[in-house]
Amino acid sequence: MVGRLVPYRRLDLLVEAFNRLDRPLVIAGSGRDRERLEAIAGPNVTFLGFVPDDQLPPLMARARAFMFPGEEDFGIAPIQAMAAGRPVIAFDAGGARDTVVPGTGRLFKEQSVDAIVAAVESFDTDAIDVGFIQAHARNFDVKLFKQQMEDFISRRLDERQRSGQKQIQPALSQQQSGG
Repeated sequence: MVGRLVPYRRLDLLVEAFNRLDRPLVIAGSGRDRERLEAIAGPNVTFLGFVPDDQLPPLMARARAFMFPGEEDFGIAPIQAMAAGRPVIAFDAGGARDTVVPGTGRLFKEQSVDAIVAAVESFDTDAIDVGFIQAHARNFDVKLFKQQMEDFISRRLDERQRSGQKQIQPALSQQQSGG
């Protein structure tokens, strides 16, 4: 797990699940929840503290999988993990529904220790295709997104011109229109 250590990220569930699994868990990040998380963590859980951005890719590449137990609108860390070729095990809500697709990881339905344990135990990291995961992550590249948006707008404008529809005019504020 990489990110700010704050309650809404539900790292408490992750720590408790890995305590039960007795498997290694590495948490990179800092935040107000660190002390509480360290208090409940077993000896198998390691807290690295803040890790600079340039050190995240090699750290993620060494992981068996990237854990994402919280709910966020998007969440860049899972995409970073996929770019490093690592599968993501995430809560089935928010942006994870769009980013964690078949072949890139697994979603668990309930934010609970039991659901995380079941997802980790049933996930086969030997069956992952690193190339597929990395290719999926490239779909979220900023340059690619910008190009796709420009292409979409250009196609829509061309369609309007071909159909004889008037060009879209910008709306005027009341002040500009004299009102």
